Amino acid sequence: MKKISFGIILPFLIIFLLASCVTSPSVSIEQKPDIKPQVVEQPRITPQIVEQPVMTPKKPDSNAWEHLGKTRSGDCYYNKASVSKSSHVIEVRTYKIVTQDFRKAAIEEVKKNDPANSIKYHNYDHNVRVDEIDCQKNLYRVTESIDYDVHGNVLDHFRYANEPWRSIPVLTGLDTLRGKFCIVQKQPLNKNK
Repeated sequence: MKKISFGIILPFLIIFLLASCVTSPSVSIEQKPDIKPQVVEQPRITPQIVEQPVMTPKKPDSNAWEHLGKTRSGDCYYNKASVSKSSHVIEVRTYKIVTQDFRKAAIEEVKKNDPANSIKYHNYDHNVRVDEIDCQKNLYRVTESIDYDVHGNVLDHFRYANEPWRSIPVLTGLDTLRGKFCIVQKQPLNKNK
């Protein structure tokens, strides 16, 4: 009987041993080789700083334009040949080479209404403006304004009809023009004889 029970138990024992080999790994976790993925180092890319091109302001022709002065917004000239007078109102054309700060402000202002158009203003160079000055009342109004880029292309052109008259600010280009072209008539002194 011992032979029979050993004959029956032996196959079960072999099956049990084989089954335990299948479920347990042959190599323990501590013995697994340490395989690390190979790291490929990417080439370093240094960022390139894109600089704005240095713009040389386009000065007007000195035969037609005379220097008026410098303001916070730019260097101003007036067209000495285009000053016209009718009774007490003069019309004068000015040319202003804009400063970097004025250009930035113009870009932001245009961007509010027309973002696509504001890109063109990165090359904003100068403005030509036509003003009327009322010599008797010390008032002015803008009738036309044209913005140009560094290449002389028109960025925007505005014509103003029936603009309100405004006071001429003291110590401005308009004030200088008023003093240059408006003839102040002095009142005769009343002398008692």
